[in-house]
Amino acid sequence: MTKPQEVPDFLAMFPKVFVKEVPAERPLVRRIMHRISLIETTKLLETPSFKAPQALMPKHKAWINKQMNARILHRTRVPGGASMFVEAKSDGRIRPLVDLRFRNDNTQAAHTQIPEKYTIQNAVARG
Repeated sequence: MTKPQEVPDFLAMFPKVFVKEVPAERPLVRRIMHRISLIETTKLLETPSFKAPQALMPKHKAWINKQMNARILHRTRVPGGASMFVEAKSDGRIRPLVDLRFRNDNTQAAHTQIPEKYTIQNAVARG
């Protein structure tokens, strides 16, 4: 039998990565960049619209305002934009969602391999 290895305390090791509360500011730009190439850049897609329960609207509005104040989100007009909707999480928070599945038909396939999660974690931890 092998002795189980002790799991490092990653929360203590990387307090800037594993924060207790998500900061209300835009995160630093990382060197990990990703682009999605479109087949037809002018093609307008019909995206579905969803209705969210009215009970979630105050939380949704508060979430949007927080993201806008942090300059993570901003309002703009774009051709073929998709609507945002929310679902309730089991802990009472909301999960903001956007359904972009219809855009996959207009996306060029990327034949590059996605980096392993450990490569991404190390890059984020190093800053």
